[in-house]
Amino acid sequence: MKDYDEDNRGQFHFSSRRGWMNDVNAPLYYRGVYHLYFQHAPDSLVWDTMHWGHATSTDLVHWEQRPVALDPKVHPGDLWSGGGVVDLANTSGLKNGDEDPIVVYSGTNGVTVFYSLDGGDTFTAYAGGKAVVTPGGTSRDPKVFRDPVSETWGMVVWSDEGGNGVDFYTSLNLLDWTFASRYRADWLFECPNLIRMPIGGGYRWVLHAGSGEYYVGDWDGTTYTSEWGVPRKLNQTKTFAGSGYYAGLTFENMPDGRIVSMAWQGENKGPVWTGNASFPVELRLAETIDGLRVVCAPIAELASLRVGTEIQRDLVVEDGARQFATGSTYELEAVIDVSQARQVTLKVGREVTYDVARQALDGATLPATDGRINLRLLVDRDQLDVFGNDGVVYQSYNVRPTELELVAEGRVVVEELTVHRLGSIWR
Repeated sequence: MKDYDEDNRGQFHFSSRRGWMNDVNAPLYYRGVYHLYFQHAPDSLVWDTMHWGHATSTDLVHWEQRPVALDPKVHPGDLWSGGGVVDLANTSGLKNGDEDPIVVYSGTNGVTVFYSLDGGDTFTAYAGGKAVVTPGGTSRDPKVFRDPVSETWGMVVWSDEGGNGVDFYTSLNLLDWTFASRYRADWLFECPNLIRMPIGGGYRWVLHAGSGEYYVGDWDGTTYTSEWGVPRKLNQTKTFAGSGYYAGLTFENMPDGRIVSMAWQGENKGPVWTGNASFPVELRLAETIDGLRVVCAPIAELASLRVGTEIQRDLVVEDGARQFATGSTYELEAVIDVSQARQVTLKVGREVTYDVARQALDGATLPATDGRINLRLLVDRDQLDVFGNDGVVYQSYNVRPTELELVAEGRVVVEELTVHRLGSIWR
């Protein structure tokens, strides 16, 4: 059996060729190349001494695994999860040659800094690995962001001092950091991320945790505030470390201004690997019937994998079921009139069910428009991503797919059903 061709290995979800992978680390774009770093135990099928694995892509879809970027035999400290940035203005003063510094952050109970001067392949420990900040309590998962208004760098780090929350630090040079504030919330556990997102001619700041729970609020250069009292979720499933969605991070330095995220899916494994990354999604802030929400949809580059398309229209299923031959690696798009139905279910290895009375897709609110909903499913051997109404609902699972079956309670009209067969990203 050749690499990447195991029967349950995702064909368009990234996974490590060998070994264990978990959290996405420091995703970024630099000079035509997307870099994906990730928590990696290259010689184990279970969590073990952490390295930073590394993969690159020119289109966010086809990935090539590179040599390990951070190795505990070479780099000091606990090489746990963290973020990174491209220092285009050389604010750090680390530049030495033609390449801009790529600066990444890791470490537990103290943040350590590593920098690359060769485009992100190899890294040097700054100050011999000495911690640049040490939050109180237990801490980990530093993520750095740029605030264009205050023209400063910001860092958000999870800490349990006084309960779950994050410490914020600011810097002018990515190396010397000053404590700015603390934001505490019970839901705010591990792998925090703060994202500046456009909306209505302005910007808001979204703060989310490893679970994908988030607030929409504001950042004034030192302090985060939000009027929200209950978090929402980027991915509306039961999310925890090792589930079908956890520890998402957004790419830095994107060339087109998009906000693109990838996360860890931990429930897939094979004879030589464990875990995979979610398919990249674009995040947008949008006004919905429930208020301001983050919506998520597959990146447009997915279309490059389509190798054949079948379209069927005006399919009527009434109090019964209909089967479709689809294979195990495909993208499905469906516009469904549910105005005369009680429930419609797509069976694809798990049941994806829309409850008409509750206006909910597997428990997540999804109001119909003029009696219609649109669903989009990415089915990839043992991975399933579900999107409803252009990303108002986003759900990810690790499941073994089956041929598609549509089950109707009441009268369901599938106005259009499109199945795109998808090729493999593994060249």
